[in-house]
Amino acid sequence: MKLANLTLIVFAYGLSGTAVANENHLNDQQDIKNVIETFRLSIINKDKETFNTLFYSESTPWVAVFSNEMVNAKRTTNASFPNTVNFGKFGSPANMISDDEKQEEKMWDIKIDTDGYLASVHFHYSDHRNDIKKAYGTEAWDLVKDGENWKIVSVKYTVTEVPSSNNNS
Repeated sequence: MKLANLTLIVFAYGLSGTAVANENHLNDQQDIKNVIETFRLSIINKDKETFNTLFYSESTPWVAVFSNEMVNAKRTTNASFPNTVNFGKFGSPANMISDDEKQEEKMWDIKIDTDGYLASVHFHYSDHRNDIKKAYGTEAWDLVKDGENWKIVSVKYTVTEVPSSNNNS
């Protein structure tokens, strides 16, 4: 009888721990979705101050990997066009926000993986300038939970430019 009671208590404790973990996981997922939405809206609204708060540091790696198609096209006029660039070396993440053009990053197929301390986000995107689709690819972020807030510690993305004669939404 005592063994059965002990087993029941251990089982119930395990279930309650799972319920708390699931609730925390859902909260983390929602908090990360809020970071994604804040990122998106900061670009549209040219809110560089808010945009910068999303990042762990001003030297966050921001690495673009250009498609072979794009590299080959660029190398017809610039033989040394690179395969990759770390835009993070050029300063604040807010430098990615245009001062002059209307800008939007559209995102879909968003996948979030987290243990409550580290997270990765992966999605497809398209970059639009003045309502014209300029580029597309996949994007991945790494995040850390810094106290109560999720911060982006790296951004990696592929880039395929849309030929200027085919720039449509």
